[in-house]
Amino acid sequence: MATLNLLKAQRPFFTGNSSEDNAQVLADPNSTYQLMYLDIGCVGATARDMLAFGKANWSSYVPDEKEWDSGNIPAPFKVMPVLTITAPSTGKEVVIAESIPVDHFLAKKFNLLGNNEWEEYTIKALYNNIHHLRERSFTRMTFAFWDRKQEGFDYHLKTILPNFIANHEFHLRANGSNGHYLGDKLSLADIHLVNLMDHFVTLPVGEDLMVQFKKSELIMKVKERVEANPEIAAWKASAEWKRFNQGSIDMYADSAPPGYKQPAATDEK
Repeated sequence: MATLNLLKAQRPFFTGNSSEDNAQVLADPNSTYQLMYLDIGCVGATARDMLAFGKANWSSYVPDEKEWDSGNIPAPFKVMPVLTITAPSTGKEVVIAESIPVDHFLAKKFNLLGNNEWEEYTIKALYNNIHHLRERSFTRMTFAFWDRKQEGFDYHLKTILPNFIANHEFHLRANGSNGHYLGDKLSLADIHLVNLMDHFVTLPVGEDLMVQFKKSELIMKVKERVEANPEIAAWKASAEWKRFNQGSIDMYADSAPPGYKQPAATDEK
């Protein structure tokens, strides 16, 4: 599995194409997509789900150790993920960097931002709140200093997650408790919530965290709706998705608080 070191090479957003050329690449319905990221889920998972949902012509690119160390893998900020979009008719390429712009672009491309501007920004607000929870979990829990890990885990379990779930139940209830954040169809927010839970499951403390989510019928109904989509279901049944999921498990294997003992295994899925 590739490490989390920074890439050594940098590439500009400006590659000689005009702004109009780049916009045409993004708008081309026949464009192909390549998502460059580590062999884990995390901030690449929602983009991969949307590419599957949209039945896009896409592939994953995971640099191997030799490529990583060569310094020849360029990215605008020397970090991943990076989405490369190519127009087959001209061969022109456009790159989108950073996970949030990548997710927003794909959500717009595949009609996962609602039906008007208000719906778009409401979905983006929900998405951002979900994204923020995962980012806070990295700094306060998963990658916290060893002497603060237990404190961070307890805080998430007893305070952060119950508050998050209550806030999101409020909005799900306001939408009719139908398993969607807005309207009656899948959105970026729905998919991102499920990937938040998928991420937590890969942590050594995941079962304890998921107990909080499983108490919420409204949250779990969103999970059911997303995983019922045939394209997403097929993607999550694929060997490639399972490899990324196992990569996450391996990545976070040593992230539990000192002395943490995992709950006894159960038959509950």
